[in-house]
Amino acid sequence: MRELTCQEVMDQLADYLDDEARAELVAQVDMHVGSCQHCRVEVDTLRRTIMIFRCEERVVLPVRLEGKLRMALEQAYRHPSADVGGEGEA
Repeated sequence: MRELTCQEVMDQLADYLDDEARAELVAQVDMHVGSCQHCRVEVDTLRRTIMIFRCEERVVLPVRLEGKLRMALEQAYRHPSADVGGEGEA
């Protein structure tokens, strides 16, 4: 079985995380993720994000946090290459 590159793993993430993914693809991604921390973090993050969106429970953010998140997202959409996380304000 051929080992995938990081780019191939990223390109195949949607198929990999699909409940009906091909066994061969799952094995290849699992093999790569087992030895690549960067890809493991990406896969885990995406998997957790999907779980959050599938959750039926509605999460209510504190008003201040919701406003900061909304502003950060608006800034990110206006300036995709801007670093919105390094503002230092909590």
